[in-house]
Amino acid sequence: MFKTVTEQDWVDEYIKSKKNPSPVVLGTRGTWTGNRKPMIILGFSMVDVLVLGDIYGVSHHPVRKMKSKNITYYAINIIEKKKVKEIIEEWKVK
Repeated sequence: MFKTVTEQDWVDEYIKSKKNPSPVVLGTRGTWTGNRKPMIILGFSMVDVLVLGDIYGVSHHPVRKMKSKNITYYAINIIEKKKVKEIIEEWKVK
């Protein structure tokens, strides 16, 4: 059975499961969407999200400050389909 998980729930579980959580790129493959387009969320500290935004050429996108339970994280949405696929491929474990 599949469980629908919100972005905030996912972040909360990720933080709980890691002793030293790293910044992440969430490749959605279209399962989380914004305006019916795939998106990727970059996050955990403002510095991390800005550096990853620079690396992937999306630093001009707005940064969201999110609070979930006792966790604050930062995120950038990337909705350009080609960029999303490129980043997902780059982060695949080989």
